[in-house]
Amino acid sequence: MTPHSYFDEPADAVLHALGGTATGLPAAERAARRARYGPNRPGPVRRPKRWLPELAEAFTEPLQLLLIAVAVLSAVFGELSDAVAIAAVIAVVAVLETSTEMRAARSIEALRAMTAPTARLVTPGGVQEVPAADLVPGDVVAVEAGDVVPADARVLAARGLRVDESTLTGEAAAVGKSAVAVPAGTPLAARSSMLHAGTAVVAGDGRAVLTATGAHSELGRLGRLVAETREPPTPLQRALTQLAKAVLVIAIAASVAVPLVGVLAGQPVRDMLLSGLTVAFATVPEELPILVVVLLAVGGRRLARRGALLRRLRAGETIGAVDVVVTDKTGTLTENRLELTELVGDRRAILTTAVAAYPPGGREPMEQQLLAAAAAEGIAEPGPAFTGHPFDPQRKLLSRVHRTAGDGLRLAVAGAPEAVLERCVLDPAARADIEAEVADRARRGLRVIAFAELSLTGTPTARAVHGDPADRDPTGGAGDRDATGGAGDRDPTSGAGDRDPTSGAGDRDPTSGAGDRDPTSGAGDLDLAGGAGERDAVEAGLRFTGFACFTDPLRPDVAAAVATLQGAGVATIVVTGDHPDTAAAVAAAAGLPTTADAAPVAPLHGAGATTIARPGDPRETAADRPAAGRLTAAGPCVGRLVARGDLLAGASDEELAPLLVHGTVVARATPAAKHRLVQALQARGHTVAVTGDGANDAPALAAADVGIAMGRRGADLARAAADIVLTDDAYPTVVAAVATGRNIGAQLRRAVAFYLGAKVALVVVLLTALAAGLPVPFAPVHIVLLEIFMDLGASVAFVAEPAAPHAMHRPPRPSGTRFLDRAALTAIATVAVTLTLAVLPGYLLLAHDNPPTARAAAVLGWLAGHALIAWTLRTRPGLGWRTNAAFPAWAAAATAVALLAALTPAGRLLHLDPLTARDTAVVTLTVAAAVIVSLATARATHMRDRL
Repeated sequence: MTPHSYFDEPADAVLHALGGTATGLPAAERAARRARYGPNRPGPVRRPKRWLPELAEAFTEPLQLLLIAVAVLSAVFGELSDAVAIAAVIAVVAVLETSTEMRAARSIEALRAMTAPTARLVTPGGVQEVPAADLVPGDVVAVEAGDVVPADARVLAARGLRVDESTLTGEAAAVGKSAVAVPAGTPLAARSSMLHAGTAVVAGDGRAVLTATGAHSELGRLGRLVAETREPPTPLQRALTQLAKAVLVIAIAASVAVPLVGVLAGQPVRDMLLSGLTVAFATVPEELPILVVVLLAVGGRRLARRGALLRRLRAGETIGAVDVVVTDKTGTLTENRLELTELVGDRRAILTTAVAAYPPGGREPMEQQLLAAAAAEGIAEPGPAFTGHPFDPQRKLLSRVHRTAGDGLRLAVAGAPEAVLERCVLDPAARADIEAEVADRARRGLRVIAFAELSLTGTPTARAVHGDPADRDPTGGAGDRDATGGAGDRDPTSGAGDRDPTSGAGDRDPTSGAGDRDPTSGAGDLDLAGGAGERDAVEAGLRFTGFACFTDPLRPDVAAAVATLQGAGVATIVVTGDHPDTAAAVAAAAGLPTTADAAPVAPLHGAGATTIARPGDPRETAADRPAAGRLTAAGPCVGRLVARGDLLAGASDEELAPLLVHGTVVARATPAAKHRLVQALQARGHTVAVTGDGANDAPALAAADVGIAMGRRGADLARAAADIVLTDDAYPTVVAAVATGRNIGAQLRRAVAFYLGAKVALVVVLLTALAAGLPVPFAPVHIVLLEIFMDLGASVAFVAEPAAPHAMHRPPRPSGTRFLDRAALTAIATVAVTLTLAVLPGYLLLAHDNPPTARAAAVLGWLAGHALIAWTLRTRPGLGWRTNAAFPAWAAAATAVALLAALTPAGRLLHLDPLTARDTAVVTLTVAAAVIVSLATARATHMRDRL
């Protein structure tokens, strides 16, 4: 028996192996184990965000490192003012990025819920409430409906115990638990003898011995997998690295070219060396990091207003590049609640049997909906239950016995269709019809509960109740205590039996019953492992009344959201731990292709046809499982594009290739399989987003290019692993995030293209003037003015641009596309050439006669020209004030300052002489020509559509 195979060993053997007893560990032993194992807390998923470490990390961005080098060189060459200015820029960028991400971290921290803060510990002195962090392996804990399981544990005893494990397995329906061991190799979702940390008890009660705490639990292991997952670099990080390298090459080339050209033109060598250094520094886009952070921060605020909170600022741009969304089913596509959709059979008979089978005030959603439907039709409970057996995961059914008029007894049974049907008297044709109906519902993704009943009047059970000792039945007789907590030795007709026998004697906490007896000994009220043979005998020969169908309904806006993503070139793959039929049905309801008609499916492993499980049976048996070592592209129904996720983890990229091309659904997926699928998609060049809300989704969320977690219902582990948290848990918010991300990316490319084009134009203008033997057109004070408007245009005007109307009607940019692709380089060249055309002619005409006037012409040509040329890069050039007031305001301000400086005496403050009417006309014509060239180039190259 290994530390993680307790589910397949008898309960008493597990208790012995852990050195515990049914009454718990002595205090001294608990203290020793506490020191050995540490607190019962999962290890950190990712290091918590702290100001200083995050600030330090912000200084390691490629452009930041380049700016640091420039600042150091400036200080070495005596340009202390430049060094201080660049250092200030570096600090502002780092503080902006860090403060934005820390604000998101604080918001997400506010969403955290306290998970299992306390637990009820069984001790030799009784049951005590203790902090969950103090628990150790070997402790025995008591659990009941409403509790969160504090650690992994082996069930010792259970009474109607059902647990919601959706956060670990992805299955919406609660799972029955019992003390009976299950076979070795049973998957996590089917280990009915185990409880797992972080899952929620929804019905019943029981006791369990802790087998693993903290980081050693299933939840903790998921946390470790998340922590070990390396975050992939975002497209923006890769782009900025490329940009930093390109800018470094340009700066070095400029620092060599300027002195060389100047010296050849007869300029003093020393002056040219200083000019070369100045041009090199001017070439470095020191404001670009601020531009990027401002664009992302503004985009992040837009996303937050739409319900998407950025944990990592750069994820705001990455989400726009996503071409595959791997989505969880339960709680993401569906509402994570079971809804009664259909009653097949005699409706009133089904509801009457349901009311008799379930205890009043059922806690589980399916029970509540059936009881509510019965109440709506005026069907009341048939009186106090005489005895009953809670749901047993081995038998897959529950039963209760009620008195009827005339001292009769009636048995009501509810459970899995196969378990109920095998106890019913049916002719072969009727049985086949019912099985076909059940199979049809299962294929449609419905959960089915069957009902049956039987009159026990005149049976040995009834005679035992009415006083024939010889015929007393141990399942309900007065002499033997009912293991489910019946009336014990009392006469059930005396009034003591009016209590619901499934709620324990006197409604006491069943975990503290009769003297804290050992729950594994069979003497207590909790042990349900015995007496199954007698129960089966009583429950034979039932009359089938019908079955009820439930579904975890698709969120009403999911289908439209999936269709929008498909129209935007973003594929959707549903990955779930649920049954293949259920997964395929939900995918089909969401509008995803799940039939072979949608796309061909190739074999995923080995030669021959893809393994197909036999159709028609909603239950998975050995015959349904694909051959060992083989993946399947279909579930139980032939032709569906449904892969078995439990076989993905060990598959190679080649074996996964057909699924990655054609598959839309992966069922029975484990966390490792989901993680593996994400890595395989990334290896094929996809940019992958993963959505999820459970702890089982956390490894895939961490591995994805963008992890998107649900904020309201999401597990703490999922939120900690994600890059974006949806505060409204609405799937359409994913679509909104993709659209906003695409716009962020598009406007970022426009802004960077405009900014770098202007930088190139500045270098070209300076080089041309030096080559012509003329003074440089711009003094340092002029460059400061020009830089201010360049920065404002790039960081303020473009950031508020609306999305292009076709943004969500075309595929995303391919994953391997360089940030400075052909369209971006075309835009940079267009801005550089046309802005040079707007400045140089006027300057060259006037420079020999009157340098101050020539400089005024250059300033006017630059400020007016760069504002109008930037207009040609807008999403749509015809956009006006209403769509983006910042852009016209910036353009008007730049033109006004240019006119003020070039045409009025105020320009003398900048060492400029006013232009004459003739000079102004020349500059106006050159600017107009530049704008016309820019517009013609943008139209001819479809530049705006390609950016």
